Amino acid sequence: MNDNQWKIPKTWYDRLVDWLSIGFLAASGFYLWANWQAIPQEIPTHYGFSGQPDAWGSKSSCVVLLVIGVVMCLLMWGIEQLPMIWNTGVTVTEENRVRVYRILKNLLITIRLVIAAIFAWMPVCAARSQPLSGWFMPLVMLLVFGPIVVCLVQLYRKK
Repeated sequence: MNDNQWKIPKTWYDRLVDWLSIGFLAASGFYLWANWQAIPQEIPTHYGFSGQPDAWGSKSSCVVLLVIGVVMCLLMWGIEQLPMIWNTGVTVTEENRVRVYRILKNLLITIRLVIAAIFAWMPVCAARSQPLSGWFMPLVMLLVFGPIVVCLVQLYRKK
């Protein structure tokens, strides 16, 4: 296959997720920058499943969380650019190629958006020394595994 056969045209959803991902992380970074002097020297560095802090560390930890989020989003973006390395789980034919790769790209960008939101929200909570809500972990699980289930069902139907 030539390079053009691997290209997946951008949709409005792709563009929206790109801007939202950048926006979430940039807003979190701006919040940390604008409030750096007010952030306590010791902040939560880990949260249990209930959302309560169970480990503490220096305020630079919130910057580390944000950097991890940025790096993960960049890696996900890089993977999105290389559909030829994706494990589709189905046989890709000329007839289903565009649809199969679109389904997988939607999965990747949705998970990237979730990662951006998580790693934008957690540093802000840590900087405020506040617990995560009790709904945070169940919501994260739903937002990560829900799209995976939807993708698998869509791929199975396209077999």
